[in-house]
Amino acid sequence: MLALLWLLLLLPLAAGLLADRRVREEFARFRRVPNRLRVTGAQVARALLDAQGLHRVRIEMAPGALTDHYDGAAGVLRLSPPVATEASVAALAIAAHEASHAYQDAAGSRAYRIRKAIGEPLAALAPFSWLFFLGGFWFGIPLLMAASIVYVAGLVAFALATLPVELGASRRALDLVSRSGLTDPAETAGVRTVLRAAALTYLAGLLRQVGLFSALILVSEMARQVATG
Repeated sequence: MLALLWLLLLLPLAAGLLADRRVREEFARFRRVPNRLRVTGAQVARALLDAQGLHRVRIEMAPGALTDHYDGAAGVLRLSPPVATEASVAALAIAAHEASHAYQDAAGSRAYRIRKAIGEPLAALAPFSWLFFLGGFWFGIPLLMAASIVYVAGLVAFALATLPVELGASRRALDLVSRSGLTDPAETAGVRTVLRAAALTYLAGLLRQVGLFSALILVSEMARQVATG
């Protein structure tokens, strides 16, 4: 059982590391390729937002690398410096993807609403998650053990809800950049490569949460067997 437990924890971790490495490699590769129109990611995002009438959505700089995200509650699209300030194919791909999330929000996408409905309670519980794990599985407190399993089940549901949102944003981003004339066929292929690599990170995230959930169930069963003799 211990061998199975380690597999459930380590295999998803390894998959996540490989996916993260892949997206960083593809981003670095296409970061070196200037886009044909010499437009920065911030300019691309602004143009796409304005084309949809989303003038209220602000664009801000986010520290770090690949920290790009759309904050619907604040009405802000945050881009990392390599995306916001550089005129590369990679910057174009990420900016279009994040702008697509603003489109989803404005259109009232069902998948986007479901992810938000799941994510908000999890965010509220996140500061206490360490208490669930520590109290439940270290000290063997049954109530906190059950709370840990429920919390991680929520993380699995969130990861599942994230997949259609992110894949939908990538499909729309590809459509937007090609229909708007922001890319030629060769650049569109580069955008697709970057976005496919990013999608692997979400698949790996789902695998990681499923692995953790399965591991908690296994540990809970082991604890039950010990308690019952």
